[in-house]
Amino acid sequence: MEIVRPGLITGNQVIDQQHQEILTLAKEAMSRFDESRGGNSSEFHTLLNNLATLAARHFQTEEAFLRRNGCPTLEEHQKEHAAFSERILDLLMKAMAGNLDRGGLLSVMEDWTTHHLLVSDAACSPYLQERKRSSSARTE
Repeated sequence: MEIVRPGLITGNQVIDQQHQEILTLAKEAMSRFDESRGGNSSEFHTLLNNLATLAARHFQTEEAFLRRNGCPTLEEHQKEHAAFSERILDLLMKAMAGNLDRGGLLSVMEDWTTHHLLVSDAACSPYLQERKRSSSARTE
């Protein structure tokens, strides 16, 4: 799943690469665990664990940029990240119990893509940019 829609590009290479990794892993999980084919609980759990790890790393990175650049909606952004993390952990718990909730994963990824990326991240895009720091100090 490549990021091709202009609204999915933040302009920050690190953030955009992380978004791509998460979308690719989610696509892999969805294709491997198509409801018609079933799937291996252990393998689904591993993919969800990888997704949770990638998401946590991404959320930390994104929040660091937002904090550093003074984003006025940082707190709301953090709450969204926490809600997505909680949903992914819920899917992990279900998988550990043998319930491969493909629909739940699809719902999380759709919400993340259609709301978080296209609305929240797009609105914060100016705060996700790497700011060039002045290397020359003024001396008077």
